[in-house]
Amino acid sequence: MQGQTYQITDPADIDAVVSRLDLAFESLDVSETSTTFEVYDSFDWRLYRKGWQLIRQHQHYAIKRCADDQTVADATLDTAKPRPFHWDFPASGFSRCLEPVLEMRALLPVAVVTRQSTLLDVRNTDAKTVVRLAIDRFGINAGDLPIIRCRLLPVRGYEKEAGEVAQALDEMELAPTQGSPVMAGLEQSGITPGGYSSKINVTLSPDMPAAAAVHHIMASLVATMQVNLPGLREDIDSEFLHDFRVAARRARSLLSQIEGAFDDETTATLQRQLKAIGAMTGNVRDLDVYLLKKTEYSDLVPDFLKPGVVQLFQTLQRKRRYAKDRMVKAMAGDHFAAAMQAMQAFVQSDPSDLSAGKAGSHPIGAIAMASIYKRFRRVLKNGRRIDATAPDSQLHALRIHCKKLRYLLEFFASLFPEEQMKGLIKQLKQLQDNLGDFNDLSVQQDFLTQLLAAIKPANAQAVVMSAAIGGLVSRLYASHSTVREQFMDVFARFDSPPNRKQFKTLFA
Repeated sequence: MQGQTYQITDPADIDAVVSRLDLAFESLDVSETSTTFEVYDSFDWRLYRKGWQLIRQHQHYAIKRCADDQTVADATLDTAKPRPFHWDFPASGFSRCLEPVLEMRALLPVAVVTRQSTLLDVRNTDAKTVVRLAIDRFGINAGDLPIIRCRLLPVRGYEKEAGEVAQALDEMELAPTQGSPVMAGLEQSGITPGGYSSKINVTLSPDMPAAAAVHHIMASLVATMQVNLPGLREDIDSEFLHDFRVAARRARSLLSQIEGAFDDETTATLQRQLKAIGAMTGNVRDLDVYLLKKTEYSDLVPDFLKPGVVQLFQTLQRKRRYAKDRMVKAMAGDHFAAAMQAMQAFVQSDPSDLSAGKAGSHPIGAIAMASIYKRFRRVLKNGRRIDATAPDSQLHALRIHCKKLRYLLEFFASLFPEEQMKGLIKQLKQLQDNLGDFNDLSVQQDFLTQLLAAIKPANAQAVVMSAAIGGLVSRLYASHSTVREQFMDVFARFDSPPNRKQFKTLFA
């Protein structure tokens, strides 16, 4: 017989369970234990979205499934020092589980959980334990113990007795449950698992005035910027800055593509503030992108060049520290504070109090359709011009058009059928991935070439690093050519009759 877990909603039922078993069996041994552990996840809840939770108790870490609280993988370390990244853990099944889910994100403490357990050993006339029961009470962050679970733990060879206890619990109308008590406790304590996502999630109606719709989307984007600021300043992981910058870039794109939602002065002021914010943070993000490629770059060169790659990344890390100091100093200044305050004041205002532009009162449904279809046709027009002889600049320009189309589809996804929008975005993403890879490889080659030109071969280390950079540029050039060759097929799939028909049906 399998074990079963029951939910207890009334603490008085604990005494009722003990009394019921005490009467039904020869003897009952009762003991109490108390443990404390921590729950971890990334800022954007990547483990939770995978269906997992990470539990840490001193040096022991365990990944558990939220659905049934069963352990997926665990590890015991030789120190209690926190390990924020998957690469901080020794290579094992545990770290291999974390790597593809967490990627570059840091583990952050979500809550401290206290578990008080009443352990019941049910004994027969021979004084043998025939059934075990554990009643667990969970409290979050030193709060009350709002979550109570009763676990039936059968003993092999005594299935009949376990069935009798299960029947008694059913007769008490205790509800069977499988969900994680920790997740339930987080929700009851006011912590919302999965509460943050960098994705745009707004609900619009087709007849909503354009000014109100744009204001609503801007409020979501500015909220994303604000919530990432503390982690960005503390430099917890690279994705705080990434999400901050993407939200700012989306906001600029929204204001430029939905023209006339607000008066020209309001729009120009917001654009100017967003551009300044982007300029302050750009250098650090560029270096973050390179630093995240350390393993990839090391794998591209033969072993004798790997020391040069190590030196390269030491150099990039120094550049990043310098760039980060400049960014933090700029963000502590009056210009950044004024820009963020102005953005916050804008989204907190009533859109009806703002000066609407020429299209501000028009229904957003028609404007969204026209804007999406216009940008889609521009993507097709520019993509069809590209052949094997086209300069790289045409692919880079097409990438920008695709990014703007992607933003529009995400801004206004709630106005159109969900499944169809998902299909269109998925198809566009394949084209974006190709163009993004092409652009990344172009930028990386240029950056490394400039870095190579600045190296003075004064010693053996400089020579080794120069050789490693040269090897990297050669490999990146080969990949760049391959991605370029793949473009025609990828674009042809995007420019297929079924895809064109879907865009025309939804938006034309």
